Amino acid sequence: MKSNFKPSMAAIAASLLVAACGGGGGGDNASSGAAPASGASAPTGSQTTSGVAPRTSVATPTYATGSFQIAAFNQINAYRNAMGVGMLSQDPLLDTSAQAHSLYLFSNLSTGVLSGLSHDEVAGNANYYADTPLARARKAGAPTTEFIGEIAAAGVASTSPSAAAADCIGQALSSVYHLANLTYTQETIGLGYNPGTTAYPIYTCTTDFGETTGVSGTPAPNAISSFGGQQIATTAVVHSPFTSENGIALAMRAEAPNPAPEIPAPGRPILVRVNAVQSVDTLTVSQYTLTDNIGSVVASRILVPAAATAGSTATVIADPNNGLPSGTAVLLPLAALKANTTYTVSFAGARNGVAVTASWNFTTAAN
Repeated sequence: MKSNFKPSMAAIAASLLVAACGGGGGGDNASSGAAPASGASAPTGSQTTSGVAPRTSVATPTYATGSFQIAAFNQINAYRNAMGVGMLSQDPLLDTSAQAHSLYLFSNLSTGVLSGLSHDEVAGNANYYADTPLARARKAGAPTTEFIGEIAAAGVASTSPSAAAADCIGQALSSVYHLANLTYTQETIGLGYNPGTTAYPIYTCTTDFGETTGVSGTPAPNAISSFGGQQIATTAVVHSPFTSENGIALAMRAEAPNPAPEIPAPGRPILVRVNAVQSVDTLTVSQYTLTDNIGSVVASRILVPAAATAGSTATVIADPNNGLPSGTAVLLPLAALKANTTYTVSFAGARNGVAVTASWNFTTAAN
């Protein structure tokens, strides 16, 4: 046995690291209207934003048939389109940076140099590429004005690349911070994947995001701007699960940082988001409930950014890790959801004092 610490397969498979989203600002205004998606609560009217309306189509990517990348690309875009937050275009430069980081993670996890996932790389470690997501994207050729965000995951090696993609993206969708980040304002995507080996059967996956439209200021090492990119209408309420979504996971996947470390086994988080500039716009909560098929209200915790606690009349808790973007609220069930069950979510609150509501159903998976 090696003397250096090497985490268990289960520990690595459960690891996720959050990519900070938010910040930014400035940029030229462009008028855009967002049409309701099938899974969003229907918005009305139009908006003036620094970005663009959520895209409902993108160019066909160049990923190989049967690859992890094409499976993940299609899954992410199908989900974002159904949710109403806009599809992402492939960026080959971000493919390069994401692939480099996936290789770095696998190389150093498998030798015990790393004890967990990280968005930062250390010079001198095997397959070092560049320090941060921003630095890696720029090394790959991304423009200096582009905002770059990243999420990363690992899991037990799958039987196929498509199965690994489903697990990688499924981890994010069943989390708090990763879910918020995966469905944010970004415009482009790059995907990296290392399948693992017989000696170390753990895959690593990295998803890099880019945003250029309507952004200004200096990009942070790992952040997507709240001001530009794909902007939902100011009257819209988007949510995950989306309306009538099926096959919802029963439990939250382990995430670092942990949004609720004192809850032993939370259920799958429920996310609501409105249009909001980070640290400027606020979504307060007056009602946020999850009801099962027999009318029982599910015991849950409501997580909001700290700025939203004062104006909320529902019992809410400030996000302990300051990882939720402005304009978001997360309902976290205190225990796993029931299988094969249709649940109803009811939300009422206010965006900058203007009332917003949403009510919808979703159905859980068999297990």
